[in-house]
Amino acid sequence: MTETEVRLNVHEIGVILSALQLLENRDEHQIAREYGSVQALYHKLHSLMDQMDTSETGLRNDVVPSF
Repeated sequence: MTETEVRLNVHEIGVILSALQLLENRDEHQIAREYGSVQALYHKLHSLMDQMDTSETGLRNDVVPSF
């Protein structure tokens, strides 16, 4: 199996998009060599997020980091 479906909410997609934006250049190149284009994944997720309700994606002070 090479594909699966994962249900993500708008906040989870936002976390992934933010993480992709913060990648160092060398990390992005390493990921590209092993898995494919980071930029393509970013654009794919961003286009999905554009279709979602993002009205409640502002700063949330009640969120506790999971790490």
